[in-house]
Amino acid sequence: MQKKLIALAVAGLVSAPVMAQSNVTVYGIVDAYVGYGKQGDNKKLAVNGGGLSGSRLGFKGTEDLGNGLKAVFTLEYSLNNDVNEGVGTGGLRARQQIVGLQGGFGFIGLGRQYSPGFGVYKYDSAGGAGWSPQSIFSSQSGMTITPNSPARVNNSINWKSNNMGGLTINAIYGLGEKNEVDERRENDFAAVGFDYDNGPLNVGVIFHHINKGAADNQKEWLLGGGYNFGAVKLLGSIQQKKVGGVNDKLFQIGVSVPVGASSAVAANFGRFDADAGSDFDANGFNVTYTHNLSKRTVAYATYTLVDNKDGANFSSFVASKDAAGDKGHGLGVGIRHVF
Repeated sequence: MQKKLIALAVAGLVSAPVMAQSNVTVYGIVDAYVGYGKQGDNKKLAVNGGGLSGSRLGFKGTEDLGNGLKAVFTLEYSLNNDVNEGVGTGGLRARQQIVGLQGGFGFIGLGRQYSPGFGVYKYDSAGGAGWSPQSIFSSQSGMTITPNSPARVNNSINWKSNNMGGLTINAIYGLGEKNEVDERRENDFAAVGFDYDNGPLNVGVIFHHINKGAADNQKEWLLGGGYNFGAVKLLGSIQQKKVGGVNDKLFQIGVSVPVGASSAVAANFGRFDADAGSDFDANGFNVTYTHNLSKRTVAYATYTLVDNKDGANFSSFVASKDAAGDKGHGLGVGIRHVF
């Protein structure tokens, strides 16, 4: 009897399919800076985590399923590395949590994922850092085309095309999961982005639509681009958020200039044009210096000015906003390590 069981076990092993090849990568960013900010009567000196990039810890992997098909996953969590908090703590917690398939059709995934609007950082000389005028104005005005949390979509289905001669397409639909007879599409999030990146030229267009149920839907678009002239790279974008009859616009333009073999200076200017009138407009300016200490470690210094008009109340980084119309100043010196 025992011999029969052993024989059956061996036969099962022989007939079992060969396990597909798989791999898992652990990756992350640890970023921190010393910052000083002033806005109105508010002043603050702080050590903050996540300056040039948000600190994170992630796991990603693939499994070869054969015939050009792969299973893929990403689990990525925010780190507040300046305080007594660990993985997945704070307001952001999960940056992205995805499982999907990759093949000749491109990528299709389910979970919490980046919308096309997160890719606006590609047209920003500050790279979407929290001190960028585009990042400040877009996130604080309620836009979802922003390199911040509003561009992450829960309960989403995402399709990304393969590269087609420089052109890629990214489409996503997030379910609001409203459990009612009426307004079941409330908070549904739909977006599509087209990006062309070939040689020195990069240009893209993005559309977002958020279903607000009985209220006015939120519609957004962005046109952005960049061109690398070698000695200088020019980037910029224009975007709009429309809710009912209210149209807020955001413009930004910037340059990035290499300094030697391992350093660069980036500067950008942004303007928030409020539909409510010129008293609610704001201008922003940032300059950032980066120096590559190695392939994975960067030291940086940055300064941002936010100039609010009488009715506007955008805050620069570090210090909190005070009264409307106050100017905001922020300074930071830090280091980022990628692993």
